[in-house]
Amino acid sequence: MGPGRRPRDTDHRGVDVRRTQEERKADTRARLLAAATELFAAHGVDAVSVDAVAEAAGRTSGAVYAHFGSKQGLVLALLDERKGSVLTVLQAEVAVTDSPASQLAAVWANVAGTGGEDARWDLLEQELWLRAARDPEVADVVRARNAESRRYSARRLEGWTAAAGARPAADPDGLAVLVRALLTGLAQQRRLDPGAVPDDLALAGLAALVGLAGPPAPSTATTRTTTSTNRPRRGAPGHRAVRS
Repeated sequence: MGPGRRPRDTDHRGVDVRRTQEERKADTRARLLAAATELFAAHGVDAVSVDAVAEAAGRTSGAVYAHFGSKQGLVLALLDERKGSVLTVLQAEVAVTDSPASQLAAVWANVAGTGGEDARWDLLEQELWLRAARDPEVADVVRARNAESRRYSARRLEGWTAAAGARPAADPDGLAVLVRALLTGLAQQRRLDPGAVPDDLALAGLAALVGLAGPPAPSTATTRTTTSTNRPRRGAPGHRAVRS
């Protein structure tokens, strides 16, 4: 390269144009996913158009097609995004406390939220499940994601129950299925009728299922379910991965 000539991928100011373009693409993709999350959770997947997602993201509908190919591609991308974010947070916070009772309380606190980001993600999760029930392509993705989550949860639960001296109601694979089912069902009831699912009842059910000697003692993690909608997400031993 001769004197006075700039690299091909920089502009007249020396800014790396290629990197700037990549950052803009990443920003657009993130905006579209965030807008789709909000709209799908609030109105349902079928009721939201590509144009509505683009408008909410401050982009054009062409951007949706450029990044995801179709509305279906956007739904599938949300499934991947959801899986990645859940596992990342889970791995970062799995060792929040050494007490088995407090760990169960943290799991329930993170699952039982009824407002804010918790409610949005839970509604989106249900929308994606409904979509999967009607769409074989989405169902394949959901099944694969659930299988991965169950394997992860089974490994975590096996180690956790052994360390806690618990006597669970099933083997690790079965326990992962049962814990997920219990948490999902209780959380849905809690969302519609909070008074029907008090914390002590939910924690007693979890303790019995995983085989702890007695119901876990109340903790600050338990009270957070009714006093804050902006608390940190996730907890311990098989949280969220057993729900996804």
